[in-house]
Amino acid sequence: MILEDFHAMICEDARAEHEAGRYRTTEEAMEAILCGYLEEEQVISDIQLSPYQKTNSSRQAMLVSAHAFDEKNAMLSLLAVKWERNNKLTKMSRNDANRMFKMVRRFYRNAKTGMHKEMEETDTAYTLAQLIYERQSFITTVRIFLLSNAFVDIDPPADAEEEDTVLSYDVWDIDRIFRLVGQAGSIGENNINLRDQYDCSLCMMKMQADHQKYDCYVGMLPGVVLARIYDEHGQQLIERNVRSFLQAKNAVNKGIRNTVRDEPEMFMAYNNGISTVAAWIEADELGNGIVSVHSLHGWQIVNGGQTTASLANAYKARLDLSQVFVPVKLTILKSDQNKDRIVAYISKYANSQNKITMSDFSANTPWHVEMEKFSRRIWVPSRKRMRWFYERARGQYLVELNRQSTASRKKKFREENPKSHVVTKTLAAKCMMCAMQQPHIVSKGSETNFVKFMALVEGGKLFFPSERYYKHMVANVILFDKCVSIVKNLQLGDYKANVVAYTIALAYRICEDKIDLDKIWAKQDIDEQFESLLKKLAQKVWDHITHPLIEGTNITQWCKREECWNLLLRRQGIEIASAKKEDEED
Repeated sequence: MILEDFHAMICEDARAEHEAGRYRTTEEAMEAILCGYLEEEQVISDIQLSPYQKTNSSRQAMLVSAHAFDEKNAMLSLLAVKWERNNKLTKMSRNDANRMFKMVRRFYRNAKTGMHKEMEETDTAYTLAQLIYERQSFITTVRIFLLSNAFVDIDPPADAEEEDTVLSYDVWDIDRIFRLVGQAGSIGENNINLRDQYDCSLCMMKMQADHQKYDCYVGMLPGVVLARIYDEHGQQLIERNVRSFLQAKNAVNKGIRNTVRDEPEMFMAYNNGISTVAAWIEADELGNGIVSVHSLHGWQIVNGGQTTASLANAYKARLDLSQVFVPVKLTILKSDQNKDRIVAYISKYANSQNKITMSDFSANTPWHVEMEKFSRRIWVPSRKRMRWFYERARGQYLVELNRQSTASRKKKFREENPKSHVVTKTLAAKCMMCAMQQPHIVSKGSETNFVKFMALVEGGKLFFPSERYYKHMVANVILFDKCVSIVKNLQLGDYKANVVAYTIALAYRICEDKIDLDKIWAKQDIDEQFESLLKKLAQKVWDHITHPLIEGTNITQWCKREECWNLLLRRQGIEIASAKKEDEED
């Protein structure tokens, strides 16, 4: 797929999503699509749409499209999406890009002064403004992202500190998003010629034991070379199965930066280095197991993103890296058999700084493999030849689309596998956990929910997929999508994701075994009676979550607590089954 086709595809998807009733406007659908790519690729986790725009005065103009709050790392991400409605690729001007950064920054600053007090509680950005006001002393990093389906050929503003908070900026234009998504499923097209491109060779010691599956080398790489490689190749260096976001400015990154600046000669002693994989290498034998590597083919960094990005930032800031050396472990996989699984585990076990998400390395578990098999052979019961596409690995849909050799075959693939019928692992887990009446877990975000779901799978507490189980999973996705549409049409304001999760869970508790998933599968929709019930329950859920026990409680955090779910049941006169109290993770 070429960039022009990718652009046409997402524009078409945005229009289709709006026409299907999932989003109020095509622009909001585009915001969800672009944010969704960053979320799926683990650039940002648990993004919530919170569109807000005020443009009645250029000096007071404010903008935000979505946000994500990482409480564990005290980091807030603010996203601004600019959709160019032109069907052809266009270029955003430097002035427009900088104006958007200023508008987001102005929203953040005004929110810190209590802007939410003048907003309606039903405003889509009310919760965000309240969060910023209440947690401003806690937040240490604010990341401001500009997303667009246009080309944005500018360098983002330099990082700055504002009242002990680091403000960083990043741009994800159509080209960068295309490269991010287009590499899914591939671990290696990065060919690094150290000798010719960087006037360098990598001196390494080879593991003496001969193994059929892999060779392993250890050595060290000059920090300036690693920084230059990342500066030129960027996200392409990051292994696709276990994704790291490389721009975070947390405490570890600050420590790396300070070491480079103040004690560069100690970097080798303080840093754990990077773990990498490659398809093959070109090297000269120096004897006694020592080799001089001068070319790396299919090179990927599977652990060490913080180190790599921090050195790249230091390089751009023109800090002296001449005394900085980075420990490197290099694994050469001799066979393609189980390559993705092995690479994922290398990253999982090597990583000691960042949390590795469960969804990143669970793609090859038998449960997901079986779900994928059913999704490829079971067609929906309608006249139109169509099926649901279970995306076992991130980017799998796009990979399969790209495999179609002609435009007509691509068109046929999309007709048989519409984008609206793609079910990711995390979406499936979300829908199933709603059905299992765990809305407070779902409200904790996609990754936390997925970890809980996989614990049930691996503990044998869920059925191993059968054809009927697969159809019921799809029925729950249909129910979830329908509830999303219902909640949007009710225009209740913010907290849509929480209202949807609690509404479905409450419907399952009230209806018990009366929800006919076979009927939903057969019809590929819910009936009018059930739709009417969901509307009534959604209103009750909204009234409930917006009236917590303690007035002024942040609603988003309140919805993550099991107490919120139990109180909803009590308010509906439903008996609560005794259960072991769950550990709070937030």
